[in-house]
Amino acid sequence: MGPRKTSTTTRVPIPPNVPPEAVISALQAHIPLLSAQPYMVKFEPRAVPVEDLVHDPFFRADGLPLQGFLFQEKVPVIGSLVGIPVVVPCVFQSFAAGTRCRADARGGVTIWSSYEVRRKGEVPRGPGEKEARIGKGNGKGQDADVEWELVEVAVIECCSLVKVFIMHHFALAHQELLQRVVDDVARRIS
Repeated sequence: MGPRKTSTTTRVPIPPNVPPEAVISALQAHIPLLSAQPYMVKFEPRAVPVEDLVHDPFFRADGLPLQGFLFQEKVPVIGSLVGIPVVVPCVFQSFAAGTRCRADARGGVTIWSSYEVRRKGEVPRGPGEKEARIGKGNGKGQDADVEWELVEVAVIECCSLVKVFIMHHFALAHQELLQRVVDDVARRIS
């Protein structure tokens, strides 16, 4: 079975006391986004393989120069006891509302993600997406007061044999990832 593409949208509210520009700056620095990954073991800069990306329409002229990283994570297989080490080369491109990232994992898994700060409701809900609420961890503001949200729109390409596994772990990890980024920014500005 060949690779198939699936889209998913993940979002978390940005509390009213957190300036949207501060979240955009964190996204564009890339390091806060990488270090917030729940399964992250380590990451390091790497050269950008331009020949692999030159024909990828995901990276657009409205963005800044590309930055590459080699990201190592341990994806849980049996609860949190057993994990599979995975090394993922990824490339980032900052743009006005946030950053784009293409990650090429082993097994033919490619993920194109756009992390953007948007006005609440500006990005339509994805299929099966649940309403995100301000977490108890930051305890600031009420959902009714939220004007901005951090939204990830991702396209995941993988073979159908691993799709359920990939989508399950992606959904869990990336909801936590976005919340960690917002919480980290909130801590830094308070």
